[in-house]
Amino acid sequence: MKLTNVLLNMLRNNNFTLRPEFNYFNWLYRLAPCFPVHSSKINIITDPRNFYTKLCENFQNANSRISIASLYIGTGALEQKLLGITRENCINNKNVKFTVVLDYQRGTRGNISSKTLLQDILSDISNQCKITLFQTPRLHGSWSKALPARYNEIVGLQHMKLYIADDSVLISGANFSNDYFNQRQDRYIEIQDADVANFYNDVIDEISNYSKKCEKNDLISTEKAFRAEDVNSNINKLIDRWKKIQDNRLTTITASGTDEYDTWLFPLLQMGEFNITQDEQATRGILGSAPKGSYIRLATGYFNLTEQYASTLLKECKANISLLMAHPNANGFMGASGPAGGIPHAYSLIARKFWEKVLISNQASRVRMLEYERAGWTFHAKGLWYYPPGQDVPWATVVGSANLGERSVKRDLEAQAVIFTVSPDLQVRVNSYYRRIEAIFESKFSPKLYIELSQKRNIDIMGSP
Repeated sequence: MKLTNVLLNMLRNNNFTLRPEFNYFNWLYRLAPCFPVHSSKINIITDPRNFYTKLCENFQNANSRISIASLYIGTGALEQKLLGITRENCINNKNVKFTVVLDYQRGTRGNISSKTLLQDILSDISNQCKITLFQTPRLHGSWSKALPARYNEIVGLQHMKLYIADDSVLISGANFSNDYFNQRQDRYIEIQDADVANFYNDVIDEISNYSKKCEKNDLISTEKAFRAEDVNSNINKLIDRWKKIQDNRLTTITASGTDEYDTWLFPLLQMGEFNITQDEQATRGILGSAPKGSYIRLATGYFNLTEQYASTLLKECKANISLLMAHPNANGFMGASGPAGGIPHAYSLIARKFWEKVLISNQASRVRMLEYERAGWTFHAKGLWYYPPGQDVPWATVVGSANLGERSVKRDLEAQAVIFTVSPDLQVRVNSYYRRIEAIFESKFSPKLYIELSQKRNIDIMGSP
């Protein structure tokens, strides 16, 4: 949907488009709905334990809805406690609706699984629950059983990480699982805004329509077959509907002359299987639009840039770049049995080959590559921080579930958000996450990539847990 000239004129009167630091990114209005929010309604969480505490608090106090999108729900004590809090709230408050969408392959792995835990809850609050498991259409039919467990997850996953309680949505890359509540570094941003929460809740509901329904009698009834074209059409209708809602809201805000909003959020979806590519377009657009003298930090737990991202970084991007990834010792696959145990070093090999391209193109002064290593911890954080020329704090950040690799772009379902702000307080808080890591682990970073070539193995990259 193209913006009208009238709306563009109105938008020029709000802080986003008045700021020269943001003029390079006005094309985002055509890509995604724009949600104006106040910086005081955004909560930056930096620690996995605080992430867990926040989920417990939100789910315990929810009055109308609790909605979850995750790869899976773990089966440990912390996960069961959080589910217990949710169950207790639903029992005590019949107005609370509990909605969950997980990945089918990952959520049914093992005799005790996400599915079996949720079926226990269904026995008590079935009238308030909608539990679904999404299975990529590539695995429909006999293909689901033809590939062994874990390896069938290579084909594609429900990978969104959204945690909604009433009018609060917590956007993350972290799963609903013990490791992510303890010693796996990730990102977590909570937005307290009814419209933003409603948008992401609509996304969860839409994906649930194409998922298998979890029943309390231990059966999973498969919804009727769907076509990729149908999903594409309905997701685009959802996006366009929210564009119209937010365009009207922006018009009203501009007409009222209010100046209360200092932050703008653009939700981004990536569902390559269904030709929904907002996040890919936005990521490449930000990298390609950032002016000379600006600085972009990128982070990913699994370094496996697509050819398009690599080309944009090396041929189109004018900004200085810092790429932060997991050291092999901080990779979630380290110590895994079988071929999976070689995955951490395979990612490092891929990173080393990219670094060779940086050297060949004489861009070592513009591009830095860093590794995260902390004893006993793994690194799963992902995202982008944008620093305009001459600024030492970010004015924009991208947060969510997507990595920068082929899996996220072409096969998985991903949910992200790009957030722009002129609030000095929020800029400092967004920056504090990265600075916190840098201050504590600066000695662990190394521009010279570490890889034990003797352990290099010829394996497929399984992707992101």
